[in-house]
Amino acid sequence: MSAKRIGVVGCKHTTLELILGLIEAGFEIAHCVTISPEKGASQEVAGYLDLRPELRRLGVPFTVARRYSLKSAADEAALLALKLDVLLVQGWQRLIPDWWLDALPIGAFGMHGSSRPLPHGRGRSPMNWSLIQGKDRFYTHLFEYLPGVDDGPVVGVQVFDITPYDDCLTLHYKNTLSMLRLATRHLPALLAGTAPRAPQPTEGATYYPQRRPEDGLIDWGQADEVIYNLVRATTRPFPGARSYLDDDPARLITLWRVAPFDRQLTWPSATPGEIVEVFLDGAFVVQAGAGAVIVHDYEGAAFTRADRGRRLGLGGHALKVWSNLPS
Repeated sequence: MSAKRIGVVGCKHTTLELILGLIEAGFEIAHCVTISPEKGASQEVAGYLDLRPELRRLGVPFTVARRYSLKSAADEAALLALKLDVLLVQGWQRLIPDWWLDALPIGAFGMHGSSRPLPHGRGRSPMNWSLIQGKDRFYTHLFEYLPGVDDGPVVGVQVFDITPYDDCLTLHYKNTLSMLRLATRHLPALLAGTAPRAPQPTEGATYYPQRRPEDGLIDWGQADEVIYNLVRATTRPFPGARSYLDDDPARLITLWRVAPFDRQLTWPSATPGEIVEVFLDGAFVVQAGAGAVIVHDYEGAAFTRADRGRRLGLGGHALKVWSNLPS
């Protein structure tokens, strides 16, 4: 569709979804930049995907970067030699270095979303945070990369719902579709130099902090809905929510899928974290601070009816207190 050279940077399944969608829409991908499985593991990239087999099948040339940050002389030389005109960034949790931004005639463009329009919710893990906070809407922005954090001008916005049934994986699906629709809608004008770029407001910027695997620790003293939101925000492809059987730090239980259970069926003498029922298929019910939670998918133990009365706890770990989160 254009003689301009389009590049894609990423290392996740969402990156491949974008590439496939752009090819289906008639765009030619001149090059893809990604990282190796070893680098994906060492950098703890949630949802990492080795793109190389599919890129070979599609005939898309690619470069495996030496560093995830791209901050090496070898990466700089190799990527500048590609002479790309525009860069699309999807599934890449690092800033694009200034030397590459300066060399792109059209620019680098990526996605950032939040439960409200930018500049609200810049920073890390906005989809996870939106689920944890019980938000019901998400704004995916196609924006231009500048040296700062998510502060570039906005080219377009796609809004989607966060339903009570969503988790972090389904939000990734929705966000990928949003990014693909935005890219295919605006890429022709970007290539032609006619796309509008609306500067973000200079006031009201807020930032989400980075989340670590240990931040998925469950406080069973919270309400059933709060626990549900944490689990669905940290489930696959992320590290999962965690608790400790018998409050033993050596007995980690990873929770992947739970749901609020019931407010009429109660266990008045149970304390938060107590396993109050176990079913024959291994699902079990845990008392929460308000209500109870049924656990459907988990790792680290196999429960039977004999385990009723045992407790899940913090395992001696302190709960992190988050301050100044975007509201």
